[in-house]
Amino acid sequence: MELEAQRTDQAIIEAVLGGDPEAYGLLAERYSARLFGLAFHLCGDYDAAADLVQETLVAAYDNLGRLQDPSAFPAWIAAILRNKFRSLGRKKPAAAFSLDQMMEAGFDPPSRQAPPGFTDADLACVARCVESLPGKYRETLLLRYTDNLSYKEIAGLLDLPVTTVTTRLNQARRMLVEKAKEAGLREG
Repeated sequence: MELEAQRTDQAIIEAVLGGDPEAYGLLAERYSARLFGLAFHLCGDYDAAADLVQETLVAAYDNLGRLQDPSAFPAWIAAILRNKFRSLGRKKPAAAFSLDQMMEAGFDPPSRQAPPGFTDADLACVARCVESLPGKYRETLLLRYTDNLSYKEIAGLLDLPVTTVTTRLNQARRMLVEKAKEAGLREG
């Protein structure tokens, strides 16, 4: 199975289209967590996000033959998810969700350990500052620094030009620095 996990998206897509529908499971495993993060951001509800991911995976499988460029699979499947969300008339709750609520719903950031020179209280303060950012900036920042996505991957997921992602990240970092200063965090 380890060799299977190392196959490229293109190789897996070719296998599926060539008559091996079980190979699609590799793509589903590879992209489920990323899709869930996007779905949870859109829905704000664990169960609705899980349903949306499932519907997206089925729709992507059914339409895989229409994908012209296999290297575009991540952006293509994210676009399917966003379109499913819109077409089903789902609405995001008005209230913003805290990082703690997202973690309770299954979001698992790579590490919550404070970097050298920072205390747990500093880390909690930074988390509050991130939570207070406007949604579009918070979303872009979390995709970059929590999910470790490239600017291009973020652009594909959010259906934005890379230049817009760059601008949002720069603005988010500036706002975060200002909020951290207001909260009494030292620079470092």
